[in-house]
Amino acid sequence: MSAEKRNLWGGEKTCHGLPTDQVLSALQKEIRRNNTENAVLLAYEMMITSPAMEAHLWRRLMIISVEDIGFGEPNAPVMLSTLYQMVKTFDWADDERALFTVHAVRYLCGCRKDRSSDEMVAWIKHAVSRGEAEVNIPDYALDMHTAEGRAKGRGLEHFYKEGAKVVPELPNRDVTYRQRILEMLET
Repeated sequence: MSAEKRNLWGGEKTCHGLPTDQVLSALQKEIRRNNTENAVLLAYEMMITSPAMEAHLWRRLMIISVEDIGFGEPNAPVMLSTLYQMVKTFDWADDERALFTVHAVRYLCGCRKDRSSDEMVAWIKHAVSRGEAEVNIPDYALDMHTAEGRAKGRGLEHFYKEGAKVVPELPNRDVTYRQRILEMLET
């Protein structure tokens, strides 16, 4: 995607005359570094500029919850989505909206950070475009749910022994019914 297409706010200014693209960039970097006070000020600047800018702020915060927080706090996207749904119940001119924005930014700043999903996306894009990575369909995926698996005669027994394997499996999970199914299939 071109930088021009990605930078929807280039050339725009906030209500206090700050370049919007710089405010967006600074907001994300301040959240990444847990610089809460400036991050909140930047978010507030966006929030009071216009409804469109506030909507863009919330989209960016939701992206940050996955891109920068990631597995550091796996429930961050749920928290941000919930706060966003709550803020939408208030009129744009209602000062109470700031509570949700400030809470969201403070929350994101304080979360442990993990950028590995974003890094994996970057790797995938480059590796695929360079022909260095391609999809692999493993043999265990060819089970009763695929035409090739059915052609190989793979039914329920194969599925429960190979296709239904999970890793990592919950330690000491209840395997009562799995064992019963396998016993039934052997008779």
